[in-house]
Amino acid sequence: MPNSLIDDLYLYKYDAANKMRKVINEVQKYYSKPMIKTASVDQNTLIELFSKMLSSLNMTPNDNVKEIMSKIADNTLDKQATMKKDSKERRDDIKIVSKHVKDSHYQVDISKDVIKQNNQEVFMISCYAKDAYLGRYLIKRNFFYTMDREKFANSAYDEILTKVGAVKDRYYNGLIEVAGIFTQVKQILDGVISEIKINEDSLGTTVKR
Repeated sequence: MPNSLIDDLYLYKYDAANKMRKVINEVQKYYSKPMIKTASVDQNTLIELFSKMLSSLNMTPNDNVKEIMSKIADNTLDKQATMKKDSKERRDDIKIVSKHVKDSHYQVDISKDVIKQNNQEVFMISCYAKDAYLGRYLIKRNFFYTMDREKFANSAYDEILTKVGAVKDRYYNGLIEVAGIFTQVKQILDGVISEIKINEDSLGTTVKR
């Protein structure tokens, strides 16, 4: 049973990565058409279609959609190979062991991955928070950054890691109750800015036992 729970994390991340690969494929198709270089009305039409596709994948653009499309289309591995970058993948997990038997343990997994598709790359920052008592992830968030914004990807990663660690400390110091842990983690993630994000939250109400 523990193995199946661990596998859930990779399945969720695999699904999120595949959504981003679909986005890259669509951008490539748009930019392979001559009409992208014609009248602005045609570009507006493509941008509208692209935005609808993001919505269908439960993805939300935080920046200018046209600029995102352009950067993804122009972001080839050949060009990135000439740039010095710190594109190392990262992994951290924060475990919050409950102070009382009746309360659950929590685990927050944070990661930075490089998503590759058709000679293109983007960064994916993920944060998944699991309630061990329920045996499922109650918070699932993914944020995406083009390769030229790696410093923002690293900043988001460090922000999540630091602030979730602070939530853990506040719980152990008695400043918040166990019911407030996930609420505060969700508030942290709501404040993270990325070019495109996927909202996969399944946290409906505060868990009480």
